[in-house]
Amino acid sequence: MSKTDAESDAKDKLRKMHCKFNPLSRCDGSVMYSQGATVVIAAVLGPIEVKTQNLSIEGSYLECNYRPKAGLPQVKERIREAAIRDVLELAILSEAYPRAKMSLQVQELEDRGSIDACALNAACLAMLIGGLPLKYSFAAVHCIINEKGDFVLDPEESDTLHQRASFTFAFDSVDGDLLLVQTKGAFKIAQFNDIECLCRQASAEVFEFYRSNIAKYHSTREDQPATTIESGHKDLPMET
Repeated sequence: MSKTDAESDAKDKLRKMHCKFNPLSRCDGSVMYSQGATVVIAAVLGPIEVKTQNLSIEGSYLECNYRPKAGLPQVKERIREAAIRDVLELAILSEAYPRAKMSLQVQELEDRGSIDACALNAACLAMLIGGLPLKYSFAAVHCIINEKGDFVLDPEESDTLHQRASFTFAFDSVDGDLLLVQTKGAFKIAQFNDIECLCRQASAEVFEFYRSNIAKYHSTREDQPATTIESGHKDLPMET
């Protein structure tokens, strides 16, 4: 296979995924998750006591906070935080714990492309590890149309410098329904439909990553403080 063919194939595949379960001790569940060089850490706590103004007899109150790598959250971080909250409100079984609060904290460690999808996937893994009730798990995939009109799945940061349009989709694990759609730029309806199909196919790989690594985590000894599970490498890539 030529170098050109190899590069073409790489555009239709997700970057390597890695995760480390429970790197934090003062929470009910946490995960350090990466796709390529993009790294996010997510932690969940709950059910816990809720303030009176947020109390609901019909279900639990969901708190979601997203923090950038440095500095205070800006508009783009607030938009990302709202997207994560919207997906979680659809997925979480809030009726299981009325008059309680469930809290999710997401910390960006390194953004090298596809940070929105990476943050959503980290949030899902943290909820699963923390044992919070979900109607279904969810997986997010990011894709762009580059300056040549080609589709690039899970792009690196360098790939997005001259993009024509970007797309982020989130799918549930039961029926494959769309939970989130974020678009930016100019594109045709046919391109949108093609990219949705491409991302839907890629989400199956994310769900398989969840299943295999959660199974490995639960099969380890209970007294092991932290478990590192990955796809393809022995060390979690961390940028300094």
